[in-house]
Amino acid sequence: MSLKDLLTLTSSLRILYVEDDVVLRENTIALLHDLFGEIHEASDGNEALLLYKKSENFYDIVITDLNMPQMNGMDLIKNIQIINPKQPIIVVSAHNETEYFLESIRNNVNGYILKPIDFNQLVETIYKVASLVKERQEKAKNQTKLQEKLEEQSLLLAENSQTVHEFLTIDKITKLQNATVLYNFLDTFVQDHALTIMLYNIDNFSFINQTYSTDFADEALFKVGEYLQYNLSKEVHLYRYNSDEFVIIFDPQIINPEFVAIQIQAFFRETPIGEYEEQPVYITLSCGIATATNPALLLPNARIALREARMRGIPNQYNIYNTHDAFLKQTKIETEWIQKFRIAMEEDRIIPYFQPIIDNATGEIVKYECLARIEDDGEIISPAHFLEAARRSGLMSNLTRLMINKSYKTFSGQNVAFSLNITNEDLLNSNFIDFLQAKQKSYNIEPSLVTFEILEDIIISDANHIPLENLHILKSMGYLLALDDFGSDRSNFNRLEKLGVDFLKIDGQFIKNIDTITRNQDIVESISTMAKKLNMPVIAEFVSTKEEFEMVKHLGVEYSQGYFFNAPLKLPINHEQ
Repeated sequence: MSLKDLLTLTSSLRILYVEDDVVLRENTIALLHDLFGEIHEASDGNEALLLYKKSENFYDIVITDLNMPQMNGMDLIKNIQIINPKQPIIVVSAHNETEYFLESIRNNVNGYILKPIDFNQLVETIYKVASLVKERQEKAKNQTKLQEKLEEQSLLLAENSQTVHEFLTIDKITKLQNATVLYNFLDTFVQDHALTIMLYNIDNFSFINQTYSTDFADEALFKVGEYLQYNLSKEVHLYRYNSDEFVIIFDPQIINPEFVAIQIQAFFRETPIGEYEEQPVYITLSCGIATATNPALLLPNARIALREARMRGIPNQYNIYNTHDAFLKQTKIETEWIQKFRIAMEEDRIIPYFQPIIDNATGEIVKYECLARIEDDGEIISPAHFLEAARRSGLMSNLTRLMINKSYKTFSGQNVAFSLNITNEDLLNSNFIDFLQAKQKSYNIEPSLVTFEILEDIIISDANHIPLENLHILKSMGYLLALDDFGSDRSNFNRLEKLGVDFLKIDGQFIKNIDTITRNQDIVESISTMAKKLNMPVIAEFVSTKEEFEMVKHLGVEYSQGYFFNAPLKLPINHEQ
């Protein structure tokens, strides 16, 4: 069985993957990403059954763990088979789950995978079940669709004077070789020495599509491909892989992959990909690097390395796949922090700290930002360590509510302004507004004293309008809104009116060393000038020196926040205890 054979069976299939272990689920999805056209995930049987019932079409394959909370895998299988008796199902089982394992056999399960999951066993089982799926599909209908597709393609080829070979092998946007050629290369490669693959992904490409236009995004893809094609060694094989991904393959004995990664990073960091409304637009790329003698392992391993690079939370990163060291270490750290965060929640050791926000004209404190901290045996732990754990454990909304409750209690009955961070998850929650109204009444908080800080990735598309509606409800209740980290994703002022924000907080990367970096000065001055036209005061975050403070004042920024004034405090200054 070759990689091409497997992808022929799986690339168009939709699967539902059910696993309660967060780390195992994400690691397995990383392996499955390049095999299946669409992957839906669930953390237990109840969630999976709900997804199954809501799906317009049956999933091609269901892969489920057996031993799970809420509803176990066996009960899920029984419920699914009531709806669709012919549903292909793969069971994932540990050695100590013999009773469940035997019961699954009696229930006509199609495939079995033992924990810990072995990649080769996973691929073989998927191949077997995917073959069954394809055999069940109606051949006549497929042949008709294929004939129609060939006729359509023939017309397009005739109209555009393209050859059949070009149509099948060349990406129409970038003019690079496409994924079909990549798969053929990997399948025909003779395994006599190692190959290195570099899988590049454009950071926040969806933001470019949504903020600018699809035409602009296509032009950006073309320019990335053009740079790679004309600046890399002729010894490399270059492909456009997925929508915003590129693949480079070469002999590691001839080319140093880290040198290539650094070269590409430096170019796109300093060179705009284009202009929008006369403003330069920059992109960054993250990269996963893998080396193997078995070509079937190259893409899955590079995908895992890319995921590790992006998990750092910083754009423009590359990471080299390491089977035993870095990834296992990172997974262990993530698991430990998820556990620490859960325990801190249970033991009520998460508390608000308060950092002053200063009026640049008067030097007076005008409000406080409420920031989450964990108390741990006398040590105060910053959110840089546990916010990702909160997200991965599904407890971000719980953290927000805890912070609202404790912050409202601190400022109860006082005429003191303060701000709190809320997330997209909070705005999607159906009873978030009711919760706020209850706390407002309980603690006698005037809404006009409270600013909710949001990030620019709040979903505001027509397909999901709930967050935007809830933002408008908050505004109608008298609350204020601030857009945090403005500028971090090449922000656009066109979205501000739609979001209805009252303040802009400039991302700290533009404030650091602003007194000596001319480009940062230009960016901050441009933001400040435009914000004044929109009547939106600007707050500079992470002001840490007198020189930075003097510069942001000079550039017209109204407010500042940072360690130059105060570190986050356990109690606000002059707090009435």
